[in-house]
Amino acid sequence: MIKFEKALETDANILVEIQKRAFLVDFDICGEGPPGYDSVDYQIQIMNSHIYNKILEGDSIIGGFYILPLGNGLYEIVRLFIDTSYQGNGIGSMALQFIENMFDDLKILELEASDFRKDNHIFYKNRGYIKIGEVKYSDDGVSYKYQKMIQKE
Repeated sequence: MIKFEKALETDANILVEIQKRAFLVDFDICGEGPPGYDSVDYQIQIMNSHIYNKILEGDSIIGGFYILPLGNGLYEIVRLFIDTSYQGNGIGSMALQFIENMFDDLKILELEASDFRKDNHIFYKNRGYIKIGEVKYSDDGVSYKYQKMIQKE
């Protein structure tokens, strides 16, 4: 049974270990992962400044995500990660569905995906996210900005 709960400071160590595995591909390709993925202090800082949830299967943490409210119904998924042994089982889709239903005022959900993670681009496009631009971090570091309009009933 997959569930989503607010991440606690006591979860930071396991969330870092999961991110180290989840972002190993990034590390292998560019020599680094996303900011703070390997830092317990960074995770705690984000827990205090963002909406940070852990993803559980039973009582075991298997992933997480954090979101930044930007105002006027716009939210950004800053990071979504699933432990490698659980990827490909629909958990990422469940997490997106959960996020899309989290906020009564949600109108637009945004996120970024690194240019070299083509699997992530396909994942987000298949779930209704549309590429709206790109963010250039360096001469060879580009991410693509995706957005989804959320229709509340």
